[in-house]
Amino acid sequence: VVVPFYEEHWSTLLRTIHSVLNRSPPHLLKEIIIVDDGSTKEFLHNKLEDYIKQNLPKVKLVRQPERTGLIKARLAGAKIASGDVLIFLDSHTEAGYNWLPPLLEPIAENPKTCVCPLIDVIDDQTFDVHPQDEGGRGLFDWTFHYKRVVIKNEDRISPTEPFPSPVMAGGLFAIEADFFWELGGYDEELDIWGAEQYEISFKIWQCGGRMLDAPCSRFGHIYRTYSPFPNSRKYDFITRNHKRVAEIWMDEYKQYIYDRDPERYAKTDAGDLSKMKTIREKLMCKPFKWFLQEVAPEIIELYPPVEPEPYASGSIQSVADSSLCIDTMQRGRGEPIGLYPCSNSLIEPTNHNQYFLHSWHRDIQHKYGEGCFDVPQSKPGSPVTIFTCHMHQGNQFFQYDHKTQQIKRNGVCIDSDPHAKEVYVNPCDTNSITQRWRFGSINLKLCHRINYSKQLPQTSIIVPFFDEHWSTLLRTVYSVLRQTPPVLLKEIILVDDGSTKPFLKQPLDDYIAKHLHSLVRVIHLPQRNGLITARLSGAKVAKGEVLLFLDSHVEVGINWLPPLLEPIAESYRTCVCPFIDVIKDDTFEFIAQDEGARGAFDWNMLYKRLPLRPEDKKDPTQPFPSPVMAGGLFAISARFFWELGGYDDMLEIWGAEQYELSFKIWMCGGRMVDAPCSRVGHIYRSYSPFPSAKTYDFVAKNHKRVAEVWMDEYKQYVYAKNPIRYAIDAGDLSKMKQLRRKLHCKPFRWFMQEVVPDLVDHYPPVEPDDFASGAIQNVAFMNLCVEESNSLNSVNLALCVKNKTMPERAEQHFRFTWRRDIKAMGSSNCVDASNHSVGAELQLFQCHNLQGNQLFQYDVVRALCTLLSLKQKQFASMILIPNKKKQFSL
Repeated sequence: VVVPFYEEHWSTLLRTIHSVLNRSPPHLLKEIIIVDDGSTKEFLHNKLEDYIKQNLPKVKLVRQPERTGLIKARLAGAKIASGDVLIFLDSHTEAGYNWLPPLLEPIAENPKTCVCPLIDVIDDQTFDVHPQDEGGRGLFDWTFHYKRVVIKNEDRISPTEPFPSPVMAGGLFAIEADFFWELGGYDEELDIWGAEQYEISFKIWQCGGRMLDAPCSRFGHIYRTYSPFPNSRKYDFITRNHKRVAEIWMDEYKQYIYDRDPERYAKTDAGDLSKMKTIREKLMCKPFKWFLQEVAPEIIELYPPVEPEPYASGSIQSVADSSLCIDTMQRGRGEPIGLYPCSNSLIEPTNHNQYFLHSWHRDIQHKYGEGCFDVPQSKPGSPVTIFTCHMHQGNQFFQYDHKTQQIKRNGVCIDSDPHAKEVYVNPCDTNSITQRWRFGSINLKLCHRINYSKQLPQTSIIVPFFDEHWSTLLRTVYSVLRQTPPVLLKEIILVDDGSTKPFLKQPLDDYIAKHLHSLVRVIHLPQRNGLITARLSGAKVAKGEVLLFLDSHVEVGINWLPPLLEPIAESYRTCVCPFIDVIKDDTFEFIAQDEGARGAFDWNMLYKRLPLRPEDKKDPTQPFPSPVMAGGLFAISARFFWELGGYDDMLEIWGAEQYELSFKIWMCGGRMVDAPCSRVGHIYRSYSPFPSAKTYDFVAKNHKRVAEVWMDEYKQYVYAKNPIRYAIDAGDLSKMKQLRRKLHCKPFRWFMQEVVPDLVDHYPPVEPDDFASGAIQNVAFMNLCVEESNSLNSVNLALCVKNKTMPERAEQHFRFTWRRDIKAMGSSNCVDASNHSVGAELQLFQCHNLQGNQLFQYDVVRALCTLLSLKQKQFASMILIPNKKKQFSL
């Protein structure tokens, strides 16, 4: 056993020695060689020599005349060792019981085996032992940082069996002496410490050996929270060591190491490499490509040589208080992060404690360390900490929602208290300003390096409009012309759906004829027929292989079209939708969409979004399946569109067309995907500028047509939501039902089970019964009930109506639903507590079904209405404080 040391504490060094002596079978322990690497402490000289002579007959002390470093000290000990096996230990360790046999047995079976113990952590302040988990495979990234990944399933034969590991953790391992020297030992030109673990690991594997970790051999190791020794060299010896290893063992892959810091490696001389290169040639060692393919194939996947650019980088600024940014606070591993005054530059913060990367792994990394944001617990109020990045998502998985500016993780969001400078997680609440963050820089370049096929179909773009603003309509047209590869654009067809504004008649025709006649044409319908008929009118005259429908108030992004066309070129039965970003109607401010979601619906036939599945998140640039399109922006092959019968031409004006087309695409042999690399900005009006085109509920009629034709037995769940509304006549359905039979379309049950199986979890067809409903009456003042104030979006107390069970006034009718929110029957808004202070005024906001500020519980015993307090991890009364006068009955 070889133990180098330098300026080690007396008790720590002796604990290492005595633990080995006391916990090793005597017949297996030949000797312990401790190598003093030029220590200056007096007690490590005569006192140590005397102690060894008097008490430790199996221990030999070797002294280096000056500090030569860990690597040369190990070699000095190995050169005088007489055992069959060499075991290297650090001088601040403690051997576990029976630690030695599990290291020796694999070597006895195969002498070209190196075996490492599992290393437990000894706290350097308290000496508490923190056992390691079940073990992991050692790897590295291209900055030469040691990494660990989970054990392969095929290696999990037994939790006690040794398993292969590509790279050792550091300095604790056993190796047959002859094999060690056959490999040339350590490269003697490696200086002090650094890279030795990679050098020995690579050559073991590449030169005919193997390396195992032995779970039944446990060693405690003290990891210092600081470096007690100054750099005894006047140059960057670690970079020199890394470069030596890269030059000798990594072949063409060395360039990926150098690319991480070109200037640093360019000015570093690696020294004479001839001796080690001769050993490699003599041993006929395999190339590094073999190591990556056969020994550590997951390195390329987890740590790609050319790492994708991060989604975002720089400071993470609080929106609640723009003077504050998230900061590591220079705290240790596992300690909570906090808020600190922002650095001068948010994009390139000079305060390195505030420089973070939202990486392609979807973790948030500290740029100048190996730590990532980590949430060990998802309970409300749990702190966000910094912990070693593990690249396995889990507690370190975060998504940034560009629209809401929230940093999300499995239903919780990063929240903050600007006054206490604390950062923690809480249930996501889009109304909470303390959950909103700005990254210094958002990366929009991930899609730029994708090469699309040259053989993409030409496209007809159909834009229906009714009384559209001149500038808005032309912005739509010009953005398409300027952002679309000309070879792909067959034509733009503008369909005037009976507009009443004079400038949309002859002046528009004249403008098109003068400026845009080669690619743009206008069709004028004699009267307003609605969006659906207008789209069909354009589609019927289109000449392109692909039909692409847009609204008349959009602006397309750079290179928006190829991502929509390529999936169709691969399979003509594919419908592709772009990502839709928001353009504010009052300021024209552009608000980018988040990372996407799957389109769906509830049983009121309202469009909803479902979270992406794990398989949809592997590559943020790749299209992913979506059950239902958002509306009117999509591309579809003309052939497939007409196979499906186009739109049902008896759908009127607008409404339900997105469901009709989505259902039949999926049920009749096609598929639908959303393409993240196709971005289209859309103006969402804050009001409806057009009066109803019909005197009856045409939207209900459309919904009923879709339900009757496509939804089979599930249509009853739609009707049950509003029986009176759906008593409407749906019209003649024979044409569409005949089309469904002709195409042999699958049943709606198949759609529910195969395309959107999680819909019923979020929007059950039959909602569980409410916990309570009716009026909410104050117990102390029996004549007062909670009432909705629509004008103020708030709730207050008013004189109770007579019927508390079915209140005559809708403003006093509330439902305490199975989601544990309190829903106002009059507006379908929910009671919301965006301010978590006791006594804060309650508001009414749109129900979001995510609990958070809308999560309430009713205490039946004390009749208290309480809200889950998100920070204190306890229930705190939000409407009134708990005493007799503050009680309610439901």
